[in-house]
Amino acid sequence: MSPVEIAGHALARMIDISAVQAQHGRVDVEELAGHALAGDFVAAHVLPSWLPVLRPLLDGSNTNAGSPVGFPSGGSATPVKVTEARWLLDAGVQEMDVVMNVGLVRSGELAAATRDVAAVLEAVDGRVPVKVILEVGLLDESQLRDAARAAVDAGAASLKTGTGWQPRPTTPEHVRVIREIAGAGREIKASGGIRSLAQIHTLLDAGATRFGINTAYAVRLVAQAGEATP
Repeated sequence: MSPVEIAGHALARMIDISAVQAQHGRVDVEELAGHALAGDFVAAHVLPSWLPVLRPLLDGSNTNAGSPVGFPSGGSATPVKVTEARWLLDAGVQEMDVVMNVGLVRSGELAAATRDVAAVLEAVDGRVPVKVILEVGLLDESQLRDAARAAVDAGAASLKTGTGWQPRPTTPEHVRVIREIAGAGREIKASGGIRSLAQIHTLLDAGATRFGINTAYAVRLVAQAGEATP
């Protein structure tokens, strides 16, 4: 599927927008909700403390209110991640990200990395979708394969390439490696450095099914896709 074959609205339904930088405050969250509602984006994500602000702003819409666990480092102790996941559920989260412990992966402690993710998934117990963030910008190919296997072994149904906090962008090769390990049935969200419809095209071809894109770029790309659609 080429970018010009994706109608603007169809593309919006594949894109998450977010305000998850440390400096984002109430005004940013409110602006995020406005963009999400205007564009009918599939999800809007904020840091956990802002979820109670975002959630009612999206009530009655088709946009899910999302928030991350262990963000952005993934290095929180497993019980802390589990507690955070349970708190988000109580706060009304509609989908969740959890950052894999990249340090464990890079140390070759894959069983521990798997247990860490599995504990969060067990706490959520299927009540909302959970994406496991692999943070590809910190991993070489071998480590990326290990991280993807750990996520799959933990029971992940959705894998995400990155937090967006790393300078190294997601590439089609990252997505291809994850798709090879994850198989055909799992969602793969490409996130980090996506700035053009051409990038979206190549990432789709590599196996991505969803995208995390900077809000300003997301609005612009959806508009461009709409203009390009016959």
